[in-house]
Amino acid sequence: MDSRETAIELAIQDLNAGVFASQRAAAKAYGIPRTTLQDRLKGATDRVSGHQHQQRLSPEQEESLVEWILNEDASACPPSHARVREMADRILRMNGDLQPVGQLWIPHFVRRNPRVASIIGRKLAAERASAATPEQIRAFLELVEEMRQRFNIPYDDVYNMDETGVALGVCTNTRVLASSLKIKAYIKSPENREWVSIIECISATGKKLRCVVIFKGQCLQSTWFTPEAVPDWLYTTSENGWTSNEIGGEWLRRIFLPETAVPAGQHRLLILDGHGSHIDIEFLWLCKQNQVVLVFLPPHTSHVLQPLDLTPFSVIKSRYRSQIRDLALLDDAAPVKKERFIRCYHFAREESLTERVIRAGWRAAGICPYNIDLVLASSQVQQRPTTPEHQEQPLSPTRALYTTPRKPQDIYLAQQQLRLSENLSKPTRWVLHKASKALSAANTRSAMLEAENQRLKFQLDALTPIGPRQRVRQDPNQRFANVENIMEAINKSKATKARRERSTKKKKARATVTTASATSIESMCTQWQLNM
Repeated sequence: MDSRETAIELAIQDLNAGVFASQRAAAKAYGIPRTTLQDRLKGATDRVSGHQHQQRLSPEQEESLVEWILNEDASACPPSHARVREMADRILRMNGDLQPVGQLWIPHFVRRNPRVASIIGRKLAAERASAATPEQIRAFLELVEEMRQRFNIPYDDVYNMDETGVALGVCTNTRVLASSLKIKAYIKSPENREWVSIIECISATGKKLRCVVIFKGQCLQSTWFTPEAVPDWLYTTSENGWTSNEIGGEWLRRIFLPETAVPAGQHRLLILDGHGSHIDIEFLWLCKQNQVVLVFLPPHTSHVLQPLDLTPFSVIKSRYRSQIRDLALLDDAAPVKKERFIRCYHFAREESLTERVIRAGWRAAGICPYNIDLVLASSQVQQRPTTPEHQEQPLSPTRALYTTPRKPQDIYLAQQQLRLSENLSKPTRWVLHKASKALSAANTRSAMLEAENQRLKFQLDALTPIGPRQRVRQDPNQRFANVENIMEAINKSKATKARRERSTKKKKARATVTTASATSIESMCTQWQLNM
């Protein structure tokens, strides 16, 4: 409802309540024409309601279409314009109208129904859409808060670590000004697509630790760095440019533990995903020895629960891309080499990864401050609202007049009630009879279509081949709850192996002594015979 209609309704309410003594005063107070207010008081309708009978779909059918769109959106499958038009055409065919909707029907439909809007649809992996459920999110956030309170960990000692990938020179498309004779313009860009991984760690109070830069290669080269432009980070290489168990352990020993040191007996909380380099036994055992409490994100939920993914990484990468675009203007889009990458990323990191940005990431994740409802309200959280089943209640003759009929008997009851108060003409009775028949036919057709859909769905399920066996995912927080027992078993295995090796050496020595003692002097002598 627009502001003009709202003003008219308020003016009518105030007139009925006696707030204004005349229509002129009410119209002047709300800034509407007096004649319009006068016509509405006489029973006139607004322009939109007056032309509803000319719409292809009735208001009730459009409301049902809106509910269908909202349900599809809640299931992470918002319909495209084409799908909405197809559904509208189906409803029209059910009405007996075989003409499809017009080209401008979608914008007019959106204007009449403000509950829906035409927005940009962004792709979201099916695994993420299925994993980010309210139950998963609530359980994780409750676990984080429980662990923080159990070990009495302040927010200063709550950290989040994650790895992100950055291409050395890829830029994104952007809007530019060019000749009006062109359809599109091409921009020279440093297209070095080599991948570099960065390990970042932030605290819940806005602190950032030194990062680890992982290049693709066998070893570091001195030509990658310039002495005056090398930040105090850790640099390493890997075969594919990604992290590994060794790199994760080295980051823990050389960066996280020294830079987040706490007094003896106090714990730290580290939130991270379930990557293989983060759930290595040695990594877990080192955390256990240093009072580092680990909480792992549920699989495929980092886009709604990981503070680094929610704000900091996007801000850094946006600023880094701006640096690459500026670099392309200076040197004619020469390939971005590792030395230039370090300089650009360092500038973007120092400028973007501020306390305000870091705190925004933690706030969006619902961890600091603790706020589950904020995360559940995210558009990326899949929620499947269930519509309660309609409870059939018998209609009394009086209620039959004011309730939308669902079956032919409802129209019959309404007709009987009308006969008590007024004389119905024959055309009126005939129209009600035809409406009863149409409703009966529609219900029958709907029941037959529902039965057909169930039959086809059953056949489809029977014909669908059973997929390959997949490993059941385990919760890392539960899987490694008894890491000390695992380390105890490993140490026992090492001790057993050492005893076996010592026993084998003793047996070999004893066998050598036995063999030597059983040998006589004569057997050790060699006789030579010389023929003269």
